[in-house]
Parts: sequence; structure tokens; C-alpha cells
Amino acid sequence: MIDFDQIQDRHLRLSEDVYVGSEENPDEYLKDLTSEITSNRREPFPLTAIVMAPGLPGFELGTTISGFCLADLNGKWLVYRPENDQFYAFWGTDKEALGAHGVWGSPLSCWSA
Repeated sequence: MIDFDQIQDRHLRLSEDVYVGSEENPDEYLKDLTSEITSNRREPFPLTAIVMAPGLPGFELGTTISGFCLADLNGKWLVYRPENDQFYAFWGTDKEALGAHGVWGSPLSCWSA
């Protein structure tokens, strides 16, 4: 059985791939992202999306990518793929027709995109 909470908590400590604008306080910005993810956590459920431009490494444009949704808010879905221990951002308001538009990395990076 996959312990999604443990995986997400471990990955929430990673922030090297998060862009922080010069007008932002880095510590506050990362704290706010973490808080937003944790307050929008969901019971994990399978979710798929179509890979769209600019694409994702290892996936052809137009193919389906799937994983487990761990958080969502206003059409942004944080998805974890255990097959490669990677997080992705999916977008769309209809969870039956989501797009994966080239965002992957740490949960904080995906959520900030």
C-alpha cells in the first residue's frame, strides 16, 4: 500500500525547483505554497490527463498520463505517479478532460506553476 501522506510530506521539503520572484520573501512564499497544498489535500484518487504542449519527458504529445490526485484547487490538480516517484500538475475544470501542460517536479513547483 502506498503511503501518500508520507510521500507528499517528504516531497514538500523540496523547493530547489520553485521559482520565487524578486518581489517575494522566499520563506513566506514557500510557507504559503505548502499551506495551500496541505489545506487542499484530498483522499488520493486516480486521475488522467492528456499530455499537451510543451510536453513532458518520457511522454508523447497527445498521450495519456495517469497518477493519483493528492490536492486540487480551482482547476489545478497535484498528481503523483508512483511509477517514477514524480509529481505533475494537471489543469482543467472537468476532471474527465484534463491537460498536462509540461509541469513536473516537486509538489511546490507544480503548485506554483
